[in-house]
Amino acid sequence: MISPRIFPLLLAALACPPALADAVYKSVDSAGNVTYSSTPPAGAKAEKLDVPPPPTAAETQAAEERVKKTEEMSSEMEAQRREKEATQAAKEAEEARLRAAQQPVVIETPVYVPQPDYYPPSDDRYPALPAARPMPLPSGAGSGGRGAGGAGR
Repeated sequence: MISPRIFPLLLAALACPPALADAVYKSVDSAGNVTYSSTPPAGAKAEKLDVPPPPTAAETQAAEERVKKTEEMSSEMEAQRREKEATQAAKEAEEARLRAAQQPVVIETPVYVPQPDYYPPSDDRYPALPAARPMPLPSGAGSGGRGAGGAGR
């Protein structure tokens, strides 16, 4: 897109056809520098460039209309963007207000509920534990030297 400051200068340059109607020559010197001029350089090879004719008044008018239409569309898009940003900001402000207005949740029952201590099952499910001292064997059980109590007493 052409800057609004440069566009009038471009139109003024296009309105001066005698300045653009002259031939343009392109020459390259021994150092490789390219030079453009309206007169061919003396003693150097120059290439004559074809300059397109300036735009007609109808083409200039069409370009001005396109620029005006583009600027209008740009301002409409900017207004839409600003409206969308304002709507989004209002929505975010409302959400923030609702978050601030919410009361904290109070839990009436404790979060940690202590469990009762573990107690082993009752004695009626398991046989009684053996006595603290070993019980003597019946009198006939120890004969033969090999009883359940010991090997070779």
